[in-house]
Amino acid sequence: MIVIPDARTAELYAQWSRTGARTDPAEAEPLVLDCVRRLAADPGGESAHVWVAGLVKMLRYLAWRPRPETARAAVAALVAAASALDATGCGHKAHPYEEELEHLSEDWGSVGAAADHLIGEHPENPRVDGESCPGNVAGIARVTADVIAPFSASGIPEVVPEDDARSVRDLKEILNDHPVIDPAPEIESNADHLPDRPTRGALAGYVLTQHVTVPYAVHRITLRPVFDAMIQGLEQALGLLGDAGGCAHADGEHPDEDDLYYESLAEIAFHVRSPGGRAELAGWLDEPADVWVCPDYLRGLAEESLGELRSAHEELFGVRDTSGLDATFVRPDGRLDIGALTQTIVDADDLDDSGVAGQNAGLWAARRHAEAIDPHERLVLLHLALWAASVFDLPYGVGREVRALLRGVDPEPLDHDCPHGDGHPDAALRESVHRREEFKAHLDHLYAPAESGAPESAYPVDVWACESLLADWARGPIVAMDERYEEMDEEDGDDGSILR
Repeated sequence: MIVIPDARTAELYAQWSRTGARTDPAEAEPLVLDCVRRLAADPGGESAHVWVAGLVKMLRYLAWRPRPETARAAVAALVAAASALDATGCGHKAHPYEEELEHLSEDWGSVGAAADHLIGEHPENPRVDGESCPGNVAGIARVTADVIAPFSASGIPEVVPEDDARSVRDLKEILNDHPVIDPAPEIESNADHLPDRPTRGALAGYVLTQHVTVPYAVHRITLRPVFDAMIQGLEQALGLLGDAGGCAHADGEHPDEDDLYYESLAEIAFHVRSPGGRAELAGWLDEPADVWVCPDYLRGLAEESLGELRSAHEELFGVRDTSGLDATFVRPDGRLDIGALTQTIVDADDLDDSGVAGQNAGLWAARRHAEAIDPHERLVLLHLALWAASVFDLPYGVGREVRALLRGVDPEPLDHDCPHGDGHPDAALRESVHRREEFKAHLDHLYAPAESGAPESAYPVDVWACESLLADWARGPIVAMDERYEEMDEEDGDDGSILR
């Protein structure tokens, strides 16, 4: 695309190519400003393509932390060049740069690589027809301006990169609770997806993605590495956003994301990461498009999301205080209030606070078991802990204690014949969400037969206490928790076998 006219320009091109995000401003700024000055002096001239290429090659620097006035001057020169070059006209229906838009996502710090594709690694030798025409150079100028200052250039084709289109589709399926892929690795991957020196578009897209994902994560995810990645990523994002102040938007101009359906917010989160995506986004937004990359607005979202994640992290993986539940689950005479215990698990729903209450009931039962002396009470408490481990995906902070109790059940009876034969309760009675009331009736009667009537097909105490039954019922939850907690167990150096 670029015809290098003389040795001096060739030397400049080599210097431009070495100017990146880590370049000292004292070295980079003069190079950028020289390029800007030359382009602004003759934006549609015969050498305009050379100075556009120079700014493209220095895009790594310009997209990171140039001086604000330098960035504004570069954008103004590029937009002016695009307009002037367009006016010259060309006979091409399409241009090579348009194909590159399908791959130009800013997520992976790919701006510099994209620049190489846009102008060619060997610009003195155009790769394809149309690469050196004014229309192609104008398009490259627009794209470059838009990467430096999102939504600053109009006329960019509406093209969402393939990777971004796939990512937003996967995220929407997760948020709709109908994922085709495993949600936890995808959410963790998105959280690990923030470059060290992101463009404004990539940083905005990252914060928006985490923000829209938080409600799902806190209600559906129980893996600590996912939360750790989201928290660490948002902390890094806040550092990149800098201190508050300097917002140019009027009161009320910032979007109220609560008015947006989460699918729309997910679309915005990935569209804002690329020039082609932003071009499409600008066409269907009511508010000024640049509010979506406003640092002050994004900072508020990041701080709000961090608060929710940290609270959930403590709830899921910290040591919960269940001492206050004694007043609920122990009667004045010191006996269990079995009805209150079992009803808490029956009423529990993982989608709201009742789910936490159900988890806490199982955890309280495991802790009470460690202190109880009466064998019959210990048996009932063990069944309560088993029940909670079977119907809830217990978070690590809860599950490791419940698992420790279940691991105390002797597995050896599984190797021997049981005197009850097929006379054990069906495991589905304990595991099924739809049979919780039925299982409650059995446990209420088991603990307090004089107070709770016998359910249909009641089982004698010796069946509930059968070592083969207990070993069989404990095996499944233990295996499931071992698999789910593998990374966290390795990180803690703890196999979960010691009851805290």
